[in-house]
Amino acid sequence: MTEAGVHGERYEARIARAIAHVEAHPDEPLTLERVAAIACLSAYHFHRVFRALTGESLRSFAERRRLERAILLSRRGQSWKVASASCGFASPASFARAFRRVYGVPPSAFDREAWWDARPDRTEVEAVSAFFLRPAPPLDPDFAVTLEQRPAARLAAARVWGGYLAPGKLVAAYQSLRAWADEQGLETRGGRIVGASRDDPDLTPLSRCRYDFMIELPDGLNPPPRFSVAERDAGLWAVTRVKGDLAAVDRAWSSLFKSWLPASGLDLRDAPAEEAYLQLPEDIGWDAFDLECRVPVADPPDGGHHA
Repeated sequence: MTEAGVHGERYEARIARAIAHVEAHPDEPLTLERVAAIACLSAYHFHRVFRALTGESLRSFAERRRLERAILLSRRGQSWKVASASCGFASPASFARAFRRVYGVPPSAFDREAWWDARPDRTEVEAVSAFFLRPAPPLDPDFAVTLEQRPAARLAAARVWGGYLAPGKLVAAYQSLRAWADEQGLETRGGRIVGASRDDPDLTPLSRCRYDFMIELPDGLNPPPRFSVAERDAGLWAVTRVKGDLAAVDRAWSSLFKSWLPASGLDLRDAPAEEAYLQLPEDIGWDAFDLECRVPVADPPDGGHHA
């Protein structure tokens, strides 16, 4: 469903706004009426539109995202009890029931590698990501990372669902955003256009993975109905530059997350990492990359910069 709703706002933007609310408030009670109101739709129409665009109900989506977040928090050292409470589950028992329903085992018995081996889209996902299965690479002393404070920003976002399975959708979304930015006289080179995966393909079914192409909006400029508006909080970012093919980009992300970040002592912030395109596909094609990998990190407790 892509037809325009009232006031010309398309359904994709409305659903993106509703999803942003759900993900920003994982510990709040979820009601269809409340989330539908955020999307400016009736509960009946919201249910139909949400399922048509995402392939699942609001309840299933919210439960899956809360479980994925709980797994992430457990990997950062939180107990299942603490992680489940922070993700909005009313009790350890309700969390265990939901976990077993989605992953087939209780949380205490969850083996991520075994689950990954049994996932129905394993063949496809192996071509995209097996990030968690790879050991941390040795930290190259020449692997350069800078820490940068970036201000809060509003961004126009072109969202793609299932782009890993249909790369043409990713190209079309990028081209649509780039064309609009050019029409508005916005600078697009030098890292102004960024990409962000909203889901972890190692956990999320590829058909439900979201990828956003985004560009910062100057004050007073609103995007057309086919784009949504995203908010980026002010904060600290760890940044490294990579030039090369897709394998080089993959190595940079692996080094940044698995080697440099643990050695730095910094914690991740709850925000998506970004790829900032220093050179655009129009300049170097779709098989070569010149970009910055940007990871949102928390300010160090002492206020200093960590290696």
